[in-house]
Amino acid sequence: MVNYHFLKKIMVIGERQSLLSMQRYMDLAIENSLLLIEIFQKPEDPIQEKTERVGENEKKADEVTLELKRNITSGAVGSTLMDNFLNLIETFDDIIDRTYWISREMGRTKDSLIANSFHTEPLSNFYSGFCTILQKNIDAVKKVNQMLQVSDIEEAKSIRRDIENMEEEVDEIKDGIIDRLYRISESISYLTFNHVNSVVHTLDDLLDDCEDISDLILNTMMSVSR
Repeated sequence: MVNYHFLKKIMVIGERQSLLSMQRYMDLAIENSLLLIEIFQKPEDPIQEKTERVGENEKKADEVTLELKRNITSGAVGSTLMDNFLNLIETFDDIIDRTYWISREMGRTKDSLIANSFHTEPLSNFYSGFCTILQKNIDAVKKVNQMLQVSDIEEAKSIRRDIENMEEEVDEIKDGIIDRLYRISESISYLTFNHVNSVVHTLDDLLDDCEDISDLILNTMMSVSR
């Protein structure tokens, strides 16, 4: 639950409810990340049920987005906070969209590279790194949720730094994956190269989104604490 020591500073009921509703994004983001980890760990197994679940969650996120935007633009949120709230919604929705894109990419890869056992060994090594990034994403999303459970600005700043550190760690993992990808580029197909390169950049974007969200939450907390 979100801590009301923070939320009570926001006087409008609609604003409190809008922030509470954003927890639905976090639940969906964590579930999708866990599903993707399962897919990357055993890509040779049937993945249709998992990719369909990710797709269902993406639709749920779209419904949350439409609902929140409708509430916010109809007066649930004060004008001073409206931009922050709309940006929060868009960035949360981006996280779900990115996980959905990755699941669709894995569905296509399943029907081509993996189905034909094409470059399976290098792919499995890259997928191991993808799982590490996804776990970092889960941890970052939980940190975002934690930011809404504190009332002290300094504590919120500390959590924000934790998320920033996670983003930097993922940058290093991404760079290592890309370096390794280029080293073996002459021995793999363009399709394999493009697949790994596209997915790792999208995974990195997940952490960028979490960092952006933590900035927006901190800015919101600071504005209502003045």
